[in-house]
Amino acid sequence: MRKVGVQGFGEVGVQLHIFDRNQGNVAAAKAEVEKARQGLERVDLSLRDRFAAVTQSYRNARVVVERYHDEILPRAQRAYELMVTRYGLMTASYPQVLTVQRTLYQTETGYISALETLWMNSIVLQGFLLSGGLEMRGQADEMDLEPMPASSMFDRTHPP
Repeated sequence: MRKVGVQGFGEVGVQLHIFDRNQGNVAAAKAEVEKARQGLERVDLSLRDRFAAVTQSYRNARVVVERYHDEILPRAQRAYELMVTRYGLMTASYPQVLTVQRTLYQTETGYISALETLWMNSIVLQGFLLSGGLEMRGQADEMDLEPMPASSMFDRTHPP
């Protein structure tokens, strides 16, 4: 055999992506877009559901407040005034006056409770259902709101 100098081998290659077309990444991107679209639809349906529930609660509370304001409270106040007048004329006993007075106070307490419910729902609707924003997912669905302080800037005698 003859001696030949140093020998070596080299290889050069070029990859041609003729049929690949990046289909894996395209499919992943389409899946992400669909996931985002479904997430948007979920949030939309959730807000619609909450809006319907709060709106119904607001309407019910408004009807109750109006009924208290227009019918129940004036009747209870009138009954109390009549009983006090009868007591003054000595045709009614003092326990009867106390019973009517207790009924008047209970009616006023119910009215205040109805006003609170009305204002709470009004505030949630005015805030575009933004309640419980700092709660963990799942807890925000339950509407746990604290009562407004007595120094509220709202006039609670006139419902919104």
